[in-house]
Amino acid sequence: MKAKYLLFPVFSLALHTIAHSAGEMESGDKITFVDDVLPILENRCTNCHNPDESKGGLDLSTYTGTLTGGSGGEVVIPEDDIGSRLFSLTAHLEEPVMPPRGTKATEKELKILSEWINGGILETSKSTARKSDKPKVDFDAITSGGKPEGPPAMPEHLLLEPAVLTERPNSIPALAHSPWAPILAVAGQKQVLLYHSGDFDLLGVLPYPEGFPQDLSFSPNGAYLSCGGGRAGKSGNVVAWDVKTGERIIEVGKEYDCVLGADVSPDLKLAVMGGPGRNIKIWDTVAGEQITSIKKHTDWMLSAAFSPDGVIFATGGRGGDLYTWESATGYEFFTLKGHTKGVTGLSWRPDGNVLASCSEDGQIILWEMNEGSQVKKWNAHPGGTLSVAFAPNGNLVSVGRDKTLKVWQGDGKEIKSIEASSDVVLSVAISHDSSRAFSGDIFGNVDAWDIESGGKLASIVPNPPTIVDQLAYSEQRVSEIIEKMPTLKTDIEIASEQLAAARDELDEIDKNTDLAKEALKTNQLNFTALEQQIKALTPQLAEKQETANARNAIVANTTESLGQANGKLKPSRAKAETLRAAISERNAALTAAAAALQAAKTEVEDSALPADQKQKHDQLATLLLQADRFSKDTKTDFDAKTRIYPQMAAKLSEAKRVAAVSAEQLEKHQTALASAEIQLTDASNARQKAAAAIKNSSEDGTPIPDQLIKNQKAADELVEQARATAETSRKAVATADATRQKNEADRKHIESQLAGAKAVQDQARKAHEAAQTKRTMAEAAFKPFRDASARAQTARLELATKSAAHGSANKAYQNIKGQSDAADKAVADIVAMISQREAILTQAQEEAKGATESLSAKRAELDSVNKQLAAQQDTIKKAEATVANATEAKNEAQEKVADFTKKKADSEKSLAVAQAQLESYLFLSKKWEAAAINLSAHEQSEELEDMTMELDQLKEEETEALAEVAEATQFRLAAEQTLEDAKRTIVVGNQQLEEKSTTVLAHALELVSSRAVTELKEVVAAETASMASTTGESADITAGKESVDAAVERIEAVAAETLAYKTLDELDSEVETLRVRLSELEDFLQTSYIKADKTKSEVNAAAKLASETPQVIAERSKSEQEAAKGLAKAEADRTHQEQQLTEQQELIGELRAEYLAALPERK
Repeated sequence: MKAKYLLFPVFSLALHTIAHSAGEMESGDKITFVDDVLPILENRCTNCHNPDESKGGLDLSTYTGTLTGGSGGEVVIPEDDIGSRLFSLTAHLEEPVMPPRGTKATEKELKILSEWINGGILETSKSTARKSDKPKVDFDAITSGGKPEGPPAMPEHLLLEPAVLTERPNSIPALAHSPWAPILAVAGQKQVLLYHSGDFDLLGVLPYPEGFPQDLSFSPNGAYLSCGGGRAGKSGNVVAWDVKTGERIIEVGKEYDCVLGADVSPDLKLAVMGGPGRNIKIWDTVAGEQITSIKKHTDWMLSAAFSPDGVIFATGGRGGDLYTWESATGYEFFTLKGHTKGVTGLSWRPDGNVLASCSEDGQIILWEMNEGSQVKKWNAHPGGTLSVAFAPNGNLVSVGRDKTLKVWQGDGKEIKSIEASSDVVLSVAISHDSSRAFSGDIFGNVDAWDIESGGKLASIVPNPPTIVDQLAYSEQRVSEIIEKMPTLKTDIEIASEQLAAARDELDEIDKNTDLAKEALKTNQLNFTALEQQIKALTPQLAEKQETANARNAIVANTTESLGQANGKLKPSRAKAETLRAAISERNAALTAAAAALQAAKTEVEDSALPADQKQKHDQLATLLLQADRFSKDTKTDFDAKTRIYPQMAAKLSEAKRVAAVSAEQLEKHQTALASAEIQLTDASNARQKAAAAIKNSSEDGTPIPDQLIKNQKAADELVEQARATAETSRKAVATADATRQKNEADRKHIESQLAGAKAVQDQARKAHEAAQTKRTMAEAAFKPFRDASARAQTARLELATKSAAHGSANKAYQNIKGQSDAADKAVADIVAMISQREAILTQAQEEAKGATESLSAKRAELDSVNKQLAAQQDTIKKAEATVANATEAKNEAQEKVADFTKKKADSEKSLAVAQAQLESYLFLSKKWEAAAINLSAHEQSEELEDMTMELDQLKEEETEALAEVAEATQFRLAAEQTLEDAKRTIVVGNQQLEEKSTTVLAHALELVSSRAVTELKEVVAAETASMASTTGESADITAGKESVDAAVERIEAVAAETLAYKTLDELDSEVETLRVRLSELEDFLQTSYIKADKTKSEVNAAAKLASETPQVIAERSKSEQEAAKGLAKAEADRTHQEQQLTEQQELIGELRAEYLAALPERK
């Protein structure tokens, strides 16, 4: 019944409630047509509805005729009294009421009709009850598919009291999830549990008293849930519930073993089921009849599933056989071969184009329905795959004997594998939004999993406690948490105070630490500045030293050069004097040579060549002379430039040495920098590891170990030291690199000069070689003219000799003169050089003195800086000690702050957890309180039904009492009427007897003339005796006798008078006439006697009745009074019950309002 699952019972007519309640009660005596219903119909209906006069085509005189119905259709529907027109019209619930003019059937008669219809319209006690063909839901209004219009179906006000509570849960053979709403269905023990798959609240309990659910599935629109199951080796069936109301709308199947695989079509008109019996059973859920049984599976049928459009359905067996079937005909659609072991699960893709099957062979196979071919298959779970389900987004989830839950793409690519149990996982489902998966294992564990992360979200209870236990636990937890809250708040306040004090202390230490660090930083900066100063002074000192050395060397060289110059001055002056004396001698020789030359010239002129030959001769001579001169010049130039190259090479060698030294210095500093950077990297990694260790340690809420904090501190210090060292090395590298670059530039410049000198030398060599070539060519061109003029040659030779002599004389003169000039110049140069060297020496000496003084000053400055550096180093050590102490104090203070911060955070977290738990348990407390009210309202509703039945019983008893009073009154009135009738009968009877007597005497007078008086006397006597024998006890009869005697006397007198004046012949004639009429008279007398006897009997009976009736009237008056008392009691009981019923209805209304007010909403 609907009221069994809902909060708000439907208050139907009292008669309807009685009918259904009576139909649900187990009765030892069956209500049958022959024994109970036919007598009512014969009394009320068959006058108009019989074979001879079947009004409306309806014959109610036979069982067959009653079931056949009339022209308006059937009049009885099994298990539906209100829907049966025989009952509704007889009970005056519909029109036209029956019988149309007679009295309404009694409550007792209506109850018999209701129980007979609801009991399955049995013909006899040995008949089988019929099932209703009327559906419990309007199947024509159900659409077969897809997303529902409006909000998806959610349970509303279902009972949360478990139908069964055991010590431990059963294994979970089936899970199902609504395709459109957050509803998870869990197969329990004799019940199906509905949970909210978002917050995991229990939404409702659907009892399944038939046994253990084995297969669950939601309709494509999510509005209905079907279940197949039963008891192993005993029974099995398929049922379906309305998800929103919890009403059971389908109940089909009469299996003799548990149903293992089952499903209901999307339009709810067909159900398929199967199990150990191997046969595939198809039921018409509207008619409640099995329409097809298919023998195909060679072993147990394990799974079944309708396609989303309901056109086909699939079944799988323990032998690995898998088939699809046409829903409308039951004909085989495809045989799907691929599995080698039992097909344990089936699932259709939401579009209905692909079927997924899983098997004990470990495989999942996807099938398309155009050709029945495999789309994809893969090994999913070693040892066996036990359940598979398509997600709304086209992915799949599966579970198996390998203890895992796996998520797959639609093409079989694994997305996620989750260790879902410590043993075999039996069932799986996926949420409507494809974000959560649910698994059920052999131990009865139901777990929810986040598909993206693979993390476990919650465990769902498949065997929930009772509402009372749930409410008690929630209230207990609320009390415990509320009791704990003040302590938690106090802990937060204490931790806050401690934290504030620790932070104040830390702030003070921070200030001191900052001052110490600032001082240390200043000292370190000073130290660094001094180091930089030393670094700057050291090369400056070296430079000063080099400068001083260079200046001293210049002084020494200049002094030595000046000494050499002074040593050369005297010989040079003596030489100059000697040369001046030789000039006179050479001048005289030159004059003599000039005269001889003039003579030779005259000879040459005489022997001169022709003009053209001479011109050619002169040209060639000029060319030869020029070539000779050019050759000498180039040779001089080549020799000069050849001397420059070794000097440049020496400079280059020195430059290379200096560059190599600077490169070595750079490499040394770069090596130091690389080492410093490695140390910095190592220190940074160590600091990151220390920080990560601290973070990991703090994530679980436990205190951070001191060693980790010390490691962090040491790592920070190492990083700072390594960074300072690296910075120093970078600067040194930069300085060394600048020096190296300068030296390298110098080297390259010298190399460039050397290359230029080499080029110049090569160029001079090539020029000299070219000049030599030209001279050779000029000499070759001049040679022919020598042979042409021997005489001229001789003259020229002589001239040449003379000229040479003159030249020699001149040369000697010029040489002497040049030597003299040179000697004079050398003397002058030496004097000038001495003057210059003396000036240079003076300047060099001054510069050397200045350089020495500068060197001493720089050395003194460096010594001073070194002393300052040593002092600063001591200061730094003291500052570092101060910082270390301050840092240690700060660390201790920070540890305190961290401890108190953690303590406060832990306290706040504990408070937040407690508050969250409090809110949750307050919600649960309200939820279970509302559930208890719901359960109470349900129980009160059931009690209301009982009270309604009891009220109807009291009304029936009141009606019966009223009928008894009316009957008693009727009986009393009837007795009184009977007494009156009896008295009237006596009077009328006596009158009739008197009339009859007179009539008889009249006829007798007619016979007076023909019969003897004695015969008349005999006749009269006989008639009188007959009358007396019938009326002897009545006073009226006695009076009648006296009247008769008087009549006889009159007759006798008349007869005597008549006989006195009749003759014999007349008498004979009359006698003969009388004899002729005797037969007629005898007949008349006989009829008169009979009528008289009857009248006598009636008068006697009336007399007896009249004597007995007063006592009967008294007894019936007493019965009437007793019936009136019973009626008064029945009326009082009925009034009291109606009051209680009203109070019960008000109580239910109050519970309903209280439930609605108490029903919480989860935030």
